[in-house]
Amino acid sequence: MEINFSPDLQGQMACFGFGVKPQRLLYDLSPSTVPLPLSRKYGEFAPRLPFEEFRAAILSLGHTVELEESSRDMHRYRVSESAAHIDVVLDPDPYGSGPTDPDGHQVGDVSSISLW
Repeated sequence: MEINFSPDLQGQMACFGFGVKPQRLLYDLSPSTVPLPLSRKYGEFAPRLPFEEFRAAILSLGHTVELEESSRDMHRYRVSESAAHIDVVLDPDPYGSGPTDPDGHQVGDVSSISLW
């Protein structure tokens, strides 16, 4: 989870963004990656979040998910009636640096969920 702050005009720190980065579960295997209270309540977290499963959960709540933009390696979707954006892996190796890691990012994985 990331929370972003920046000084406002009065010099006070103000929150301007919030994000959840599920892609970090692939590589950060330290015990503190998922706080203990969350693990106790929800169990073990999967190392990847398939977009289609996440989209189905959002649709079941009555929202829509629309493609907003695409880049070389990501699709960005917007959730209706919210400021939420979902980045989904389109190409796990956009710069052609070599064979993709079978345990790494895969096409269709949610990379991040953010509110700005």
